[in-house]
Amino acid sequence: MTINDDKIKFGLRISIIEGAFAQIHINLTGGLCLTGFALYLGANVFQIGLLAAIPALLTSFGFLSGILVNRFKERRRPTVFASGIARGLFFIPAVLLLFNYKTGIGNFLVLVGLVNGLLTVANNIWTGWMSDLVPKEMRGRYFGIRNTILGFIGMVVSFTGARLLDYFKGLDQTTQGFALIFGFAAISSTTAAILLSQQPEIPITPKPVALRQVILGPLTDKNFRKFLWFIIFWYLTSGIASPFYLVFLLKNLNLHYSTVALYGIFAGVMSLIFQLLWGRAIDKFRSKPVLTINFLCVAFLPLLWLFPTPHFLLPIWFDAVLTGVFWPGVNLALFNIVLSLSDKEEIKENYFAVFTAVIGIGGFISSILGGFIANLLKDFRLQIFGLTFINFHLLFIFATITRLLSLFFLKEVQEPKAKPTLYALEVMGDYAIRRLSYGKELFLNTIRFLKPR
Repeated sequence: MTINDDKIKFGLRISIIEGAFAQIHINLTGGLCLTGFALYLGANVFQIGLLAAIPALLTSFGFLSGILVNRFKERRRPTVFASGIARGLFFIPAVLLLFNYKTGIGNFLVLVGLVNGLLTVANNIWTGWMSDLVPKEMRGRYFGIRNTILGFIGMVVSFTGARLLDYFKGLDQTTQGFALIFGFAAISSTTAAILLSQQPEIPITPKPVALRQVILGPLTDKNFRKFLWFIIFWYLTSGIASPFYLVFLLKNLNLHYSTVALYGIFAGVMSLIFQLLWGRAIDKFRSKPVLTINFLCVAFLPLLWLFPTPHFLLPIWFDAVLTGVFWPGVNLALFNIVLSLSDKEEIKENYFAVFTAVIGIGGFISSILGGFIANLLKDFRLQIFGLTFINFHLLFIFATITRLLSLFFLKEVQEPKAKPTLYALEVMGDYAIRRLSYGKELFLNTIRFLKPR
């Protein structure tokens, strides 16, 4: 069963608008604001690891997505309900903080876990919903455009939120600052839920499914198992360092919230450009070659974090630019390759459930290990060539090594109709050289034209 083209176009438009309001919530309740609030509550490095670990573990709730779709016989209602409740939970800390009640870090970790558990269910169902709604031949371009728009909005929201936090911190009213931010995020999420309820869906004919089928069905796919080995190794190893990049900026480099937000803006500006380019590359070459090229590049980024000091921040800004260039390619290709490997309508949600569960379990273990190792090595200091290396630096080095090793697992994954990675790299390199050559000629001709005769 299908719906007409007009409804599909309407659905694609409303998804971008809904995503904009959801992005506001994401940026005001995650990343900088989430880590900043945890530090404000007095969290230590182990608890920061828990902050990343608990939500990661709760992604195992994704197995419920396939069951809910079969129970409701549609995707819209369970997605709207789960996402609306999850994001709306941030009304709780907003109200408590408004009355100057500072909750404990333990209670906040429970809240974050509940939010992420429900969102995992919603996101899995939403992904299956959107993979049917967006025509296959334009998935890369559409999600590239959507992610670019949402990235711009997220960039503006993050910086605005950071400026507000700095402002209230300067007034010694940090509690009220977080109350305002979390309250506005919750209101935006309510708007997103209302819009999502208006998005059309492709009718489905669900079949009864047991939890065992949800888990074992995708695992019978040999190629999907190879992909999972790549994900498992990546998240179990390089994820050890993930919770501590923002902590390093806020505590070790002593940066203001707004300065840290500028890091996101640098990355966001580049992402606005390259999101579209990687989307087109995925449509042309498929996802695996794009993922391989970008993943190889991001493997070296943690090494840039070995050199910045409170008085030398250039490596951080350099990392921000490269993050904006290559991470959009990783994220977009990763999302699309799962779509490519799970093009079986009747068990689509099951693939995403297993995928997110593996990410969650790997993220949980690596974050716990990261917090444990960082806490164990909290007194580590090593002076080399005038630079001081601490516990976080060891984790950053480890992340680079393991990301490179992950590529050996990715090499074994086969994606339907994917072009060879070297071919894709050659074509993209040739295109880049031609564009640079065109720009050079245009510049030289302009100089010649303006030169006095």
